[in-house]
Amino acid sequence: MSARNAWRRAPQPLQVGASALLAAPRRPRPFSAALLACWAAVASTALLLGCSTAPRLLRPKDEAAALYLEGLLQVRSGNHLEAAQTFANVVKLPAYLSATAPARLRLGDALASQGKLEEAIEVFEGYQRRHEGTRDVAYAAWRIAECHAQLVPEDFWLMPPVREMDLSAADKARYHLERFVRAHPTAPWVGRALELRDQAMDLELAQHRYVIGFYRERKQPLGVAWRSHEMMKRFPLHAHGLQDYSALAEAYDELQWRRRARELYRLIASRWPRAQQSAAAAARAAALDAEIARRKAAGEADAEMPTEPPPTAQIEPETFDAVVRDEG
Repeated sequence: MSARNAWRRAPQPLQVGASALLAAPRRPRPFSAALLACWAAVASTALLLGCSTAPRLLRPKDEAAALYLEGLLQVRSGNHLEAAQTFANVVKLPAYLSATAPARLRLGDALASQGKLEEAIEVFEGYQRRHEGTRDVAYAAWRIAECHAQLVPEDFWLMPPVREMDLSAADKARYHLERFVRAHPTAPWVGRALELRDQAMDLELAQHRYVIGFYRERKQPLGVAWRSHEMMKRFPLHAHGLQDYSALAEAYDELQWRRRARELYRLIASRWPRAQQSAAAAARAAALDAEIARRKAAGEADAEMPTEPPPTAQIEPETFDAVVRDEG
């Protein structure tokens, strides 16, 4: 697996040992006083049933607690398929029972552990709707974002490179990860969410630059300008590097957008004065300045820009003053 995909990992099985359940800070606590009381009732009821020949029925809360405990034990033994069915049965019980809310989270975890990420997302989203404002909403939001991140395609030797694929999943993952970080900035999963967000962003940037390179190789400067504009608008903090500006300046030059090319060459020379391209950029800016002056003196209407430029010429994302620094 390449370094780019090292971040991708299967959801970790829920640890259900006594110490993990009661003390692990990175999981919502599945136990409460009421739930422990239910389990105590289950145990006492089981003893009574064992000492009596008359059939007895468990109360709803005892049944829910017993099923929830059964699901946890199935997770512990690695039976995520059976655990998902058990937690699904708990979720179907009346919502006022204390076991149904954590069972919905555990159902999402079990589905994600089987790779059923879309189903897991639906379950976690359902938890958010039903339990808005509760403590474990942050966990549900994190799991939604994490599942979206795991839906991003990865490199495989039989398939084309990821940069050539549809990366709408990466864009969606980046959106949900950023949304989670903003909504729950103190949650314990924020650090990991930022890592996944940046990795999804890197994939999208790599795709944009791959397409720009494709247009450059085929001498299509308008395609370079259009795709560069799109990339710089979408990623105003990460798509404004020296190579990005150099490719765009050359495209402007080929399109005879002389004023835009001159401004961008000047920007390259001033922002990266020690770069290898700096001297050449400054020289080309001076040459364009002289050419523009000569064409204006000759009365040419298109001395600076074509008289009827394409719509993308109205966009100037290469100037930081024109962009909003928000990549979420």
